[in-house]
Amino acid sequence: MELKSTSKINIGLHVHDKRSDGFHNISTLFQEINLCDTIKIVEDKNFSCATNCGTIIEKDNFGTKAFNIMKTQYSDIPNVRISITKTIPTNAGLGGGSSNGTAVLMGLNHLFKLNLSKQKLSEMASKVSSDSAFFVSGGLQFGTQRGEKLDVIQNIKIPKHILLVHPGIKISTKEAFSHLKNHLLNENMDINLSQLLKELNNYTFNSRLFKNDFEMYVFETHPEIGAIKLKILDFGAKYASLSGTGSTVFGIFSSKKDLLKAQSFFSPQYSTYYVNPI
Repeated sequence: MELKSTSKINIGLHVHDKRSDGFHNISTLFQEINLCDTIKIVEDKNFSCATNCGTIIEKDNFGTKAFNIMKTQYSDIPNVRISITKTIPTNAGLGGGSSNGTAVLMGLNHLFKLNLSKQKLSEMASKVSSDSAFFVSGGLQFGTQRGEKLDVIQNIKIPKHILLVHPGIKISTKEAFSHLKNHLLNENMDINLSQLLKELNNYTFNSRLFKNDFEMYVFETHPEIGAIKLKILDFGAKYASLSGTGSTVFGIFSSKKDLLKAQSFFSPQYSTYYVNPI
């Protein structure tokens, strides 16, 4: 079977207190986008999981992790051969690996007719990564705790023109979180979801609710990425931000014409993608 594995952007990302399990509580708006990897899963005598990206080894692949999680709970399922064709850049803040893991879980569920509920799939996906549970339903969701506690946002749609600019710089998520440990400005901040959604619906994006806390670290260590954000705004984006811990910067445009001008400016120096929200 063949399936698509989508990606996401974070519209605002706030880091709160550190948890007893070593993770941090966060709050963020996840928006699914139509930049996709392609995954093929076929039954096979021996398990394997490979990508067309040489930097991902099999044992570290989230597809492998997802299969092992499923196999632990449903030991009767056969081995499979998983082939992942990557389009989503890796280590880019777009959730590509997390999405791959969830897609494999959903693919195995369908292939072997396990009839697992979305709730069960979400529970399993949360063991793959903090972002993986989001991809079970996708769309627009408000994520809290590690990002796995999710509330679906209905009847709100962001502008459909989104530009991704990926400068190819690798940002260590571990290092980014470590840097923030003494700068948790939102540790006791109560995120006003209703106000956030009101601004989102009006396309204003003005308040600190739409800030990504990792920008402080990433822009300081990589000024080039901060410059990309400012230039995207210069081209007329309604909102621009780092996604996740980066290094992708995205801009939300109300005008396709403005987006294409910005894309022309950034290409071919950087990888750029014109995508739409799902």
